[in-house]
Amino acid sequence: MAPQLLALLPGQSEELSAHAEALPYASLTAGMNGNEALMVMAYQVGTDTMWQAQDRATLQLRQGFPYSTAGFDAELLSLTYPSTEQWAASDSGHPVSSHWRDSDGNEHYLSGQVSRRCEAAQAEELPLATLELQRCEERVEWSNGDSSRNITWRDPNDQRLWAGDIEAWPGAARLEWQVARPWW
Repeated sequence: MAPQLLALLPGQSEELSAHAEALPYASLTAGMNGNEALMVMAYQVGTDTMWQAQDRATLQLRQGFPYSTAGFDAELLSLTYPSTEQWAASDSGHPVSSHWRDSDGNEHYLSGQVSRRCEAAQAEELPLATLELQRCEERVEWSNGDSSRNITWRDPNDQRLWAGDIEAWPGAARLEWQVARPWW
């Protein structure tokens, strides 16, 4: 599976796109703390997918949204976020919870409420395609008084997430991802 294609490549988005084009596997680009990686899908169970980079850093998506990470200084253990069906019912007042381990090994839990506002679809450039996607701004009001602003890009027809930029808990490093080669 050409491990050299999965290496962390700081700030080399064009090179990541070229590598994604060369791979026949489902892939996505991910970035955190200034590092970018091309990740390949390791497995899928239902709506959960597991993605891995060469350095064994992993990202689990649930319905296309980050659910957990491994291989980082601070790790997301679970992020419970509204489902596609919940968003279809309403764009506000959904519960969210985050469970993470900080770089000192301490575990934290926090809950909150999330709402979103989506714009009209417009062309969005992804690693292997340009698609008409809706940009949605999501605001999480955490129970400790902090707030987070997340951005996702979704298909206006089937609501699939194609990209995002989130803060999984207050003060967390932002996690960005874009689908390169879809798995659906």
